[in-house]
Amino acid sequence: MADRVMVVMGGDSTEREVSLSSGKRVSDGLRAAGYHVVEMDVIFDPNVAAQRGLEPTPSRAVGLPDFLNRLQKHQPDVVFIILHGARGEDGRVQAVLDLMQIPYTGSGVLASALALDKVMTKRLLKSVGVEVAPDVVIRREEQGQAVWLKVRGTLSYPLIVKPNTQGSTIGVSRVYEEADLVKALEEAFRYDDCALVEPLLSGVELTVPVVGNRRAVALPMVEIVPTGGFYDYHAKYTPGATDEIIPARVPDDVHRLCARYALMAHEALGCKGMSRTDFIWNYERVVVLEVNTLPGMTPTSLLPRSAEAFGWSFERLVDNIVRLAKGEEVI
Repeated sequence: MADRVMVVMGGDSTEREVSLSSGKRVSDGLRAAGYHVVEMDVIFDPNVAAQRGLEPTPSRAVGLPDFLNRLQKHQPDVVFIILHGARGEDGRVQAVLDLMQIPYTGSGVLASALALDKVMTKRLLKSVGVEVAPDVVIRREEQGQAVWLKVRGTLSYPLIVKPNTQGSTIGVSRVYEEADLVKALEEAFRYDDCALVEPLLSGVELTVPVVGNRRAVALPMVEIVPTGGFYDYHAKYTPGATDEIIPARVPDDVHRLCARYALMAHEALGCKGMSRTDFIWNYERVVVLEVNTLPGMTPTSLLPRSAEAFGWSFERLVDNIVRLAKGEEVI
């Protein structure tokens, strides 16, 4: 009998639509691979569901108790998590499934929480010898002249300002002069109580997916060339808005270094199943930007593109991810 896989998608975060797109594609891929699939849109906060006019349905759970009931009803052999952002990518769903002793795809509680926190990720990666960009951390309660002095003493303009635990470049601003810093921080604080300020690095944007548990492998590196010049939400999820070049047009030593850093990040954070590490190469050095433990699976997402270049169809990719969740090795 085929394994029953519940694909958990949607969620409450600003990346809900991306998650739903990924979830539908994952569901189709798993069916093609021979699994019995249960699709489940989960909205953890009933107030968010009410604001959006979304009610419980056979394929939508609203609130944690409802989600728990659906898990008990369907008794999945594996849960395929394709949530993004708060509650889905930060370890909280993983903790629930751990308590219920249900295997799930991707990383566990600690790795998920660490990787979503950009500040903690950078501190950990730096400690194991992975190069990261310098930064300044600003908390919501910090104000006025103290903020300018804190940034001015460490970084030079132009800068990039990011919410600490937000994905898909939501809430991210480029800052070219000091007068625009406060506005950029205000935008970041719409999504998080902590903002990360870094140099606005120029160069070639690269990403390396990793798949595996104990014997993880780095998949082919992808070079990201947004037609608009900035890899923002539109560039990530609009077909044709970004050229994704595989293999990346960089020297062999850059390929090797990025693959090594991606594997080091996967191991240092304790990732399982899959991860994707993003880089920028300024023709002199490689810097890690961030690590994603639940890469997107939309038609424009980078992990599936890289897996295809590795020789895996989408059906084989999602099948491998499920098998890794069950403790099998796929490489």
